[in-house]
Amino acid sequence: MKLTRIAKLRLRVFRDFAWPTELHPFAQFNVIYGWNGSGKTTMSWLLSLVEKKTALLEGEAALEIDGTTKVAGSAFASAQLPQVRVFNRDFINATLSQTGGIAPIYFLGEDSIEKQARVEQLKKELATTDIKSRTAQADKTRAESKLDDFCKDKAKLIKELLTTANSQTYNNYDKRNFRRAVEAMDAQQAAAATLFDEQKAPLHSQKNAQPKPLVEKVAAPSIELDELTSEVDTLVGRSVVAQTLDELTSNPKLAAWVQEGLHLHSGEYASDTCRFCQQPLQAARRAALEAHFNDAFAGFQKDLSALLSKLKAAKQAAASLSLPDVSRFYEALASEVPSACTMVLTAQSETQIALDALIARVEAKRDQPFAPTATLTPAAKPSSITDSVAAFNGIVEKHNRISAEFTASVDSACKKLEASYVAEAHTEFDQLSGAVKTSTAELDGIKATQAETQKQINELEREILEHRRPADELTAELCAYLGRDELRFEVKGTGYALTRSGQYVAHLSDGERTAIAFLYFLKSLQDRAFDLKNGIVVIDDPVSSLDDNALFSAFGYMKDRTKDAGQLFILTHSFSFFRLVKNWFHHLPKQKSPQVDRRPGRFFLLRTRRHADGSRTSELGHLDPLLEKHESEYQYLFKRVYEEAHRNDVVQLEHHYGLPNVARRLIEAFLAFRFPEMSGDLGPRLERVDFDSAKKTRILRLLNTYSHAGAIADPGHDLSLLAETQPVLRDTLEMMMAVDSEHYEGLLKLVAVQPVEVQGEL
Repeated sequence: MKLTRIAKLRLRVFRDFAWPTELHPFAQFNVIYGWNGSGKTTMSWLLSLVEKKTALLEGEAALEIDGTTKVAGSAFASAQLPQVRVFNRDFINATLSQTGGIAPIYFLGEDSIEKQARVEQLKKELATTDIKSRTAQADKTRAESKLDDFCKDKAKLIKELLTTANSQTYNNYDKRNFRRAVEAMDAQQAAAATLFDEQKAPLHSQKNAQPKPLVEKVAAPSIELDELTSEVDTLVGRSVVAQTLDELTSNPKLAAWVQEGLHLHSGEYASDTCRFCQQPLQAARRAALEAHFNDAFAGFQKDLSALLSKLKAAKQAAASLSLPDVSRFYEALASEVPSACTMVLTAQSETQIALDALIARVEAKRDQPFAPTATLTPAAKPSSITDSVAAFNGIVEKHNRISAEFTASVDSACKKLEASYVAEAHTEFDQLSGAVKTSTAELDGIKATQAETQKQINELEREILEHRRPADELTAELCAYLGRDELRFEVKGTGYALTRSGQYVAHLSDGERTAIAFLYFLKSLQDRAFDLKNGIVVIDDPVSSLDDNALFSAFGYMKDRTKDAGQLFILTHSFSFFRLVKNWFHHLPKQKSPQVDRRPGRFFLLRTRRHADGSRTSELGHLDPLLEKHESEYQYLFKRVYEEAHRNDVVQLEHHYGLPNVARRLIEAFLAFRFPEMSGDLGPRLERVDFDSAKKTRILRLLNTYSHAGAIADPGHDLSLLAETQPVLRDTLEMMMAVDSEHYEGLLKLVAVQPVEVQGEL
């Protein structure tokens, strides 16, 4: 696919361009000559949109492809178009960049530059993230410090409260112990472990208690009160059958005295004489007394004595019951021991009272065996000594168990207290711990971002390195391009350091920047992604700012790399470079064919026309024959000045815009040959010319006011002065004729053979 014509162009300086019917189409090799400001940049930018597959969003354009297909600029993104590679100022800016100061690092290639720019951006982000990381680290450190101090304080408090001589557990209690305990506890467990002060007090007492000796259990007396009561009831209720003597029955003491006396006068003590009164004992009286005190009565008396002894023995057993002192028990049992003691003593007292009552009944029966038994009101049943002693012994067992397991009990009390103190700190610990987790998560997130950013930087730098060309190769190519080897590439980091005569280059000239970028462009034409033989290559001013010594080397290098292009467009404002391209095209096969459509090389001229409102319009047309046939543009400049100076039709103001610039370049070239030893401003050289001073002043005024180097200056001055252009151009020609008439006549002959064609500015 080839670009045949620019069918339509309304863009920037091209106000309303349409391909002229008499203008030949583009060929394989095309050169477009035009001064700065004539529209070359606009054309190369338009074709760069084709390269990037980007739709034209400003103005209008239509390209003719292969002589038949027309593609609108708005369809560049979707239409089928040929491959294009464009070298222009945008490419230079996108291809070559530098970072650093005195010894900068240079980067080549749009892809590498974009990646390096991304690397630099990521490094800035990384630096910002580093600041955030340090801030987050400081926040985390503060949160951890607060939590650590909190754990230290709580651990110290617990250690002070729970350290005891009875247990070594808390002697080395520290923040680690506290943290393990509080982290193992949830909110529900904390609520359950929290103790009130009254619950802590006995635990502290137990924790602080000293181990006490064992306490012997109390032996409960074996008193079967119910059985004794039953025996008393039975014996006291028994009746004695005897011939009773009233005097003895009514007088128990007397009866006892008589009974004892009868005994002392019977058996081994038998006597018929009363040992009290020494009177004889009457047989009848003895018989009456023996009848009163018969065997049944004696047996009954014996039973009463035996029961009485039994009751007194029980009473003595009850009285002998003693309890250990309360002080012998642990303080933790202090609330239980007194009540248990009271219960035992109460049961003892009640038992003794009950026994005393039984003894009294038996003694009463003994003293009055023949008296009827009185009816008793049932007494309240006394408390059981056995049960109360058993309850008391239960406390003794607790005491003894505490003594036996004293260390374990202290540890248990301490653990309950520790759990309570830990539980009380649980909420605040959760808050401080939450702050640590939040700051840690934030720091981890920042570190993850740092790691990801660093990963991207590493990947981009690796990709840059993979596509970085060897420094020696670049140095050799630059030497071949410029014709000198003072600039050298050195690999540095992901880019290159440039040295000039061994010194690092801090600033490159425009020509050097253009040269390096153009070398890269020409090298990119060999990429697999671009089909050079079928693609279109567009080159806009590749030798900008290059000195004449490097111009030929640069041209030769470009020619060698683009000679096989499917289609080539070269746009330039440098006549020296144009001349080299022109001579190349003139020697192409079939270039001398009389049929233009068979010539592989075509020549075009970009010209601008000024309007009265100050606007410019660019046009693409045939190259003036003078520019194509001669080795300089001097002849063409003379022709332009001569034609405008002798224009006989109605002169429009728009004709004169740009002519001061044309005239200036003509006079500068003329005087350079006339006075080769002088250079610099035009004024001093005009002073050397022997010509009318007033006219010289008028010439210098017009040229200095309305021209500038090789560019088309924008009008910003009095239009009435610009209207004097035609008379001043005549003065200029008159001055050339006065200085060198033979030279002037030769130029006139050259102009005379050319058809008078009024076009506009170059």
